[in-house]
Amino acid sequence: MREYSAHRRPCGIIEWKRTGGQYVAILEPLDQFEARSIHELRKQGPETILAGKLKQTGDEEWYALAYCRFDLEFEEARAMAQATLERLRAKERN
Repeated sequence: MREYSAHRRPCGIIEWKRTGGQYVAILEPLDQFEARSIHELRKQGPETILAGKLKQTGDEEWYALAYCRFDLEFEEARAMAQATLERLRAKERN
């Protein structure tokens, strides 16, 4: 499994979805990824990073950040997603 820092940094959250067990912050449109390429890249605590292979380049990129609904309220998940993206942007600037 590739280290998550090797992936292109997402610009931001384009939409939120709720499944039976997760809040999912979508970072890139699903139609940009090859069919059935979305997979778990990294899981840490209540946060899971989902990635997939882009159709145009074949590169693996982040698709979404997912948070367990049993561990967090929506506002907590939203704050965690924003903090994750801010941390990654700060690393990129340094």
